[in-house]
Amino acid sequence: MFFSLLLQLYLQATALPVDATEFIRADRSETMLRDAGVLRIEAGGVSYRHTERAFSVNADSARLWIPDGGLSRARFFGRVTYRDSARTLTADALTYHPRSGLASFRGGVRVIERHRLLYARRVTYRKKANLLEAEGAVTLNYSRKRISFRAPAMTYHVLADSGSGSGGVQAVRFPETPEDSLHVHSDSMQFADLGDRMRFSGRVRMEHAGMRARAPRGRYFRPADRLELGGGTSAFWIRNHATRADSITLNAERMRVHGAGADSLDSIVLIGDARLHKQAVQPEFDGEQEVQADSVVLGLTEGRIATIDASGEASAMLTTRDGASVDLTGGRICMDLMDGNLDSLTVHGKGIGAYVSSDSAAVSRISGGSIAIDFENGAVNEVLITGSARCTHRSETERTGDIQLSGDSVKLTFDGDRLTDVQAEGGVRGRYRPAESGDAP
Repeated sequence: MFFSLLLQLYLQATALPVDATEFIRADRSETMLRDAGVLRIEAGGVSYRHTERAFSVNADSARLWIPDGGLSRARFFGRVTYRDSARTLTADALTYHPRSGLASFRGGVRVIERHRLLYARRVTYRKKANLLEAEGAVTLNYSRKRISFRAPAMTYHVLADSGSGSGGVQAVRFPETPEDSLHVHSDSMQFADLGDRMRFSGRVRMEHAGMRARAPRGRYFRPADRLELGGGTSAFWIRNHATRADSITLNAERMRVHGAGADSLDSIVLIGDARLHKQAVQPEFDGEQEVQADSVVLGLTEGRIATIDASGEASAMLTTRDGASVDLTGGRICMDLMDGNLDSLTVHGKGIGAYVSSDSAAVSRISGGSIAIDFENGAVNEVLITGSARCTHRSETERTGDIQLSGDSVKLTFDGDRLTDVQAEGGVRGRYRPAESGDAP
């Protein structure tokens, strides 16, 4: 027979046992018994404790469903605080299912653990599986490691301290400043080992102090402070320093960025069909370098390129400050830069090159076991060729005459883009046709 019985009980600061392991305490309560066999309790200023599962909940109010003498579902509202032995969660509302151990938090959720803090609009905590599922502007901060993960949705395995994010994610270094910030964006990510290892997939973008890099996938290793991008990468940034600004473009199959988690980058390694293009933006026409090789290593000092080391079928095309150009190939090409300008360059392994004056009237072709070039104020000052050294110089204006010279070593000296002196040592052979103007070196 259908019946309805309403029973109201008012308790003042009384602990009410739900069963042998569950206790609820409230300032006041209202109990209703209905024909469905459900005892419903509404309470204000409520405290709930589960002794066997070692957690407690405090809230402004609650509703509990207790069929057959056991709690089947509980809803807590207003300043909800959940605590267990490992973490504290706060939210606007909580729905708890004792039989499954499932707890669903809603509204301004915070998950507080040692050195970790998670924010979200909604969090589902599966205590038996030690799994957190967060949705809605999710942020996971590792305070000791100064790294933050952000995503629309995130899954976090509590015991393994690993998880994943989806829907467009970010890894951010904090505190965030324009000078040294690190942002990594991707479609999805996975993280492990307290945030020490990260894997990014789908439209990966890295931003660091004005540098922007793109790739299909990426990985970050925090102990080594190394970010790896793969699958065809590209990067671009403009470096501003005092009176100079450089535009830099990088391309390679893979890219390793060292020091991405620090204030400034330490080095960048390009692997596989590596290409670099560096050009002065301010002041204009102040030197340009284009390098191609199997791999290129950039050493950086205070965010500025200090060294370029290209290996494996390396080639370099340089435009100097005075407008002259230098083309070089070899097994390895190493460059040293000072304040953004080329200071010295060395070609190892059967180097071949050509120097062309700014007016294209004079051409010096060189080859040897190694080629060393010194620069002064952004222009070629001296070229030293060693090991089966060869030099052929030709001038269309005949200001310097035509020179063919070989030996163990050959040294060329320039003033601006004008050849002023040629010296050779060891098994010297050569031919010289003087200039009609008598203006030869």
